[in-house]
Amino acid sequence: MSLPPRYYEDLIRPVIAASPWVVGMDVLQLAARHAKHLSDLGAPAVLAVGGSRGVGVLPEGVPTVVLGTGGDSMMAAIRAGEAALDCLPASALAAIDAFDPAGAARGLRALYSGGRPLAGRPVWGARAPAWVALEDKTVIDALWDAAGVARAPVEVVAMDRAALDAASARLDRGAGAVWAGDNRSSWHGGAAFTRWVVDPDDGDSAFAVLQPACDTARVMPFLEGVPCSIHGIVFDDRVVALRPCEMIVLRQRDPRRFRYAAASTFWDPPAADRDHMRGLARRVGAHLRDQLGYRGVFTIDGVLAQEGFLPTELNPRFGAAIGVMTRGIAGLPAYLLHCAIVSGEALDYRPDALEELIVSSADANRDGRVGTVVSGIDPPTEAKSLVWHEGSIREARDGEPPHASFSIGPHPSGAYAHANFIADRTPVGPLLSPRAAAVLTWADARYGLGLGPLESPRSVR
Repeated sequence: MSLPPRYYEDLIRPVIAASPWVVGMDVLQLAARHAKHLSDLGAPAVLAVGGSRGVGVLPEGVPTVVLGTGGDSMMAAIRAGEAALDCLPASALAAIDAFDPAGAARGLRALYSGGRPLAGRPVWGARAPAWVALEDKTVIDALWDAAGVARAPVEVVAMDRAALDAASARLDRGAGAVWAGDNRSSWHGGAAFTRWVVDPDDGDSAFAVLQPACDTARVMPFLEGVPCSIHGIVFDDRVVALRPCEMIVLRQRDPRRFRYAAASTFWDPPAADRDHMRGLARRVGAHLRDQLGYRGVFTIDGVLAQEGFLPTELNPRFGAAIGVMTRGIAGLPAYLLHCAIVSGEALDYRPDALEELIVSSADANRDGRVGTVVSGIDPPTEAKSLVWHEGSIREARDGEPPHASFSIGPHPSGAYAHANFIADRTPVGPLLSPRAAAVLTWADARYGLGLGPLESPRSVR
């Protein structure tokens, strides 16, 4: 069933227009962009509140409040921003009350937020605590088993070095083990508390990171293959399954760790694996709905290993890669749709048509990028055009068509390096990770990021 252009924008406008909005996120620039989107959709008034300022020009016409938070790493900066929004200082509370003296506003928070109220204003699309709990990597295997999903063998052990080493020895297939800490210190992503352990030095490094923050860890064999994700959307009577996306997860050697660096739709898995992953999304989505009352977008992350796709974690929330899949769809308010579904807005979502729209657009409009935060760096703000040449990246010469556009600038915890790959200059089918690794290797040499050698995963199917 085809949809008219901007069907979903028109669908959601009456909901957005029904109240003022306070948008609170860890980065003000992101909050202001969301606030501008709400204003464009008919919100009578908007206010953006952010932890840190962020990089770039703020949209015009959006009033803002910045809280001045930061951190020495990406996760630390996110946590600081979220904590400040959960317990706003008096000056921010006063600004929100002046903006919304009747207390009629609704709140909007970041995709990874637990959704606590903003200055007493209820947050639209807030997640139930039972849903948030599933992001703990040490508990999710029970869900895979209950839903009948094949997975790698795992052991969850106390944060004890001898117990971790013993579990690793039992599970190692010859390439080491992966340790993932629990959520005692709150949600964590971007491989912040996930470490690849091959030798005692790796164990020392991993334990030093995990032990202060976690009580237990999930130990599993290291799986060679393609890190990838599959998204689904849970409705009352339907589970939409999207298409697999490559997760750009590169490997550092000194110290040995993973570097998450965004996502891509240039990669195509074998057709049978694609079908299997989409079927898996439908099965898990139905389980989440039936057992936990879940609604909205969710993501299954895992590895397309030699034996097929094996899940490693569940993100019961809007996933970053869905933004990559939907960039070719003008007027699709994907995050707002997710919040509407979670909040039970009675709208004519047309799930089958939405599935066809997103999957067909993602297949036709390939997209991919690399982005990573590097702590302890004070970078310049620069933009460069890059070309892929004989297996490496260099700057484009005058008049030379680029393969990627690169930028670097300040981040609350250091530097943010980012590149967009140009669709008609990037091959469809192969992994994007080798080119992503080459971009960051080039940036490391130019800006002294301290990344060291980076390796790409390889397909084993």
